[in-house]
Amino acid sequence: MASEKRLEPESAALYRINIWFYSLTDRFWNPQRRVEKIPLRAGMAVVDYGCGPGRYALPMARLVGPEGKVFAVDIQPLAISTVREKAARESLTNVEAMLVDSYATGIQGSSIDLVLLVDTLHQIGDCGALLREIHRILRRDGVLFMDPGHMKMPRAEEIVEGTGLFSIAERRGHDMLVVPKAEL
Repeated sequence: MASEKRLEPESAALYRINIWFYSLTDRFWNPQRRVEKIPLRAGMAVVDYGCGPGRYALPMARLVGPEGKVFAVDIQPLAISTVREKAARESLTNVEAMLVDSYATGIQGSSIDLVLLVDTLHQIGDCGALLREIHRILRRDGVLFMDPGHMKMPRAEEIVEGTGLFSIAERRGHDMLVVPKAEL
């Protein structure tokens, strides 16, 4: 079970600065290029954990199609309202933006095909609690697609494998495909 410790989001001012930075970098490095590397198929149930303004959640929603679903999860209220507004503007009815205040998502166990964790791990205070929640919601044949972002890859690998819940299936540059181990 994931930790129920209440998490505090960054300030709204800092979040707005980060969004400005993302909009600037997205002009040179389109997030769609990363989405194309993610093993997505129509009909999948996907979680974008730490979704921010929906840079990945919305393109993934288009790829999984109306028969799929994307849960955009974040602790920042402005992120959630941004994702909801963008999804409505694009008529994407398969996006559910979820505001959380702990690592627990409330998503049904063993119901998710893929979890996306991009440039988030370095911000997590209790990586074990987060990875236990991800393990709980992933299907047995599900995948965690992650980029440790500001964290060095060896440290990220150590954290992931140190839980005993996951195995690293593949490394693709700065991305990892991680699969859950069977229940212990």
